[in-house]
Amino acid sequence: MSIDLKTIFLKYKVLHIIMWLLVGASTFFTYYEAAGPLLPQLANASMVILVSTIPFYTTAYILIPRTLYKKMYIRFIVLLILLVISSGLFMMVSVRAVDHIFAPLRPIIPTDSSQLRFAINIFTWTSLIASFGAGGLKIMSDSFKLRKKLSETEKEKISTELNFLRSQVNPHFLFNVMNTIYFQIDKKNEVARASVEKLSEMLRYQLYECTSDKIDIAKELDYIKNYVAIQTLRLEKGSDIALNIEGEMNNFKIAPLLILPIVENAFKHISHFKEASSNRINIVLCQQDNYFIVDTSNTYDKSNGVPQLINSGGLGVQNLKRRLELLYPGHHELEIKQNGSLFHTILKVQYND
Repeated sequence: MSIDLKTIFLKYKVLHIIMWLLVGASTFFTYYEAAGPLLPQLANASMVILVSTIPFYTTAYILIPRTLYKKMYIRFIVLLILLVISSGLFMMVSVRAVDHIFAPLRPIIPTDSSQLRFAINIFTWTSLIASFGAGGLKIMSDSFKLRKKLSETEKEKISTELNFLRSQVNPHFLFNVMNTIYFQIDKKNEVARASVEKLSEMLRYQLYECTSDKIDIAKELDYIKNYVAIQTLRLEKGSDIALNIEGEMNNFKIAPLLILPIVENAFKHISHFKEASSNRINIVLCQQDNYFIVDTSNTYDKSNGVPQLINSGGLGVQNLKRRLELLYPGHHELEIKQNGSLFHTILKVQYND
């Protein structure tokens, strides 16, 4: 069994431990007095490092993400000043309390005003250095992660565009064939003409509409309607297929073909019971606040050994998860769950429009 050092370092924050050990050693040797006892000096250095973690991690994981990144600059400055002062005072009291244990004659709060000012200054500066160090490391780390994410997104976009160009020949050919077949079908056969027309519209959408990063939700919904209509034709007559678009959709944009993998999975894994009405797919598309929600459920037949969607890891689902991570990082939820003979998939996407 191989040991993944990178995983261990990230999971257990080994780098943080090493950093604090180095800072502690530096603090100890900076203020070390050979003539003085060793244990009190070790205790004082340890207390300084322990209390320094408060401004350090508060700045890195609370102040910067929740105020600075959200452009609340005045609030960030005010909270940072309060954090530095309060941490500095707490550090002074803590360190001098430890020192008081080893030297009871030394008061926790200096009685001499000059000593008090010096103690406040030195520990406030220590707190300030901890906060500024945390801020610098946090911003550099986040900047590196952002550049890496942008690079991955750009590579993914280029790869998608190349794959799209490679696959354009067949859809374009089919699109032209569909138009030819449509006019060859007898006008009395309205069902067949309507099916071909829907398929032609779907191909047109893929060829000419899905060329931008975002597309109007109305166009995406039209595509899904056509897809559901065509897929319903191949199922047993009497199957319970429902597509519900709740309320009026505000005019917003989402990534193209984002809904399709979920709807496609429902049709792919639907049951085929002898009683057609027992085969059900329910698709609900709705909007809540700034979230677009896709809620699908379908029956499946466990006796036929249909693989569980939760663990199937189909290519469509894998691609969808990857696209969501790149296009909507931190602004989406995808849940696939099983309840008896029913599979339920919910996608929530927070759009920016």
